[in-house]
Amino acid sequence: MKQPRSVFISAIIIVSLLTLCGCTDIRNRVFPDVLAVDCGTPAEFTAHLTQGGSLLSASADSPLLMPDALQNASGAEISEEHLSLLAFSGNPCGLVSSYFAKQWLAPDCPVLYVPHSACSALKAGTLPTAAQISAAVSSGRLPCRTADAVLGDLLGGSGVTALYCRDGSGLSLVLADRDGITGKLSEDACRGLALLCGRSDHFSFAEAGAVCTVTRRKAHILASEDGDRLRFTLSADIFCETDVPDLAASALRRMLDAALTETAADAGADLLFLRESAVRSGIPSASDDSAEAWRQTLLSADYETELRLHAAGNR
Repeated sequence: MKQPRSVFISAIIIVSLLTLCGCTDIRNRVFPDVLAVDCGTPAEFTAHLTQGGSLLSASADSPLLMPDALQNASGAEISEEHLSLLAFSGNPCGLVSSYFAKQWLAPDCPVLYVPHSACSALKAGTLPTAAQISAAVSSGRLPCRTADAVLGDLLGGSGVTALYCRDGSGLSLVLADRDGITGKLSEDACRGLALLCGRSDHFSFAEAGAVCTVTRRKAHILASEDGDRLRFTLSADIFCETDVPDLAASALRRMLDAALTETAADAGADLLFLRESAVRSGIPSASDDSAEAWRQTLLSADYETELRLHAAGNR
């Protein structure tokens, strides 16, 4: 079907204007899919580019100068819209908050802490991929810890968050506050967090040589006051396929206890929405406390776990 001549003329004018302002020439843009940042003095950056899989490195006086530094090194505009993984060394909390505020970091982008040099790990090819992190989450080894979850903990919880960590050749979780990394979680604690706030209802674990498969779980946390102390009771119903129910129950209780103990009791980290549970229970301090005051409240609270294990067929 023929189009009016005026339509073609208008299209030519629009394309010409966009070309003049540089808006359509993607040859002058580079698209990192993995960004590594070492928050030292100076800050170091290494980006893995979608174009050809090449690496681009630069440095600057501040991590906030990342786009300018990479642009100067490449001679092209930097586009962060394809970023699938942010890996960093140094203090994470200020970096994640700043990058998110500047819209360099999507809410669902995984955030990975590397103990020594994230840039060196990227250059050596030893960083886990976003797909490998996703597989660990889907299998129930780790809870989902993307940028939105990290910021939610920092802004709405007790000021302590958890981040993925490259641990040797594997993955784990570390705790961090605005001063830096405060500790590392055990494998049991990571699995317990995945049980309580993971995205997958189906995952397996080995216990004493037997493989147990969780097919569904329901859990909630109740808050109550015991004099001047708070008490949090985790009540969980877990459906599990196993020939060794006693072993499975022992392992699952260990995981849940570790998740509560290593986050809230030992570090004052509110990764399980304890403040919201306390608010729903009518405890005034939960809504009135600052992040630091709530952290101290969690450190002094009591915790208990009630676990009911069910055969998978009993729905």
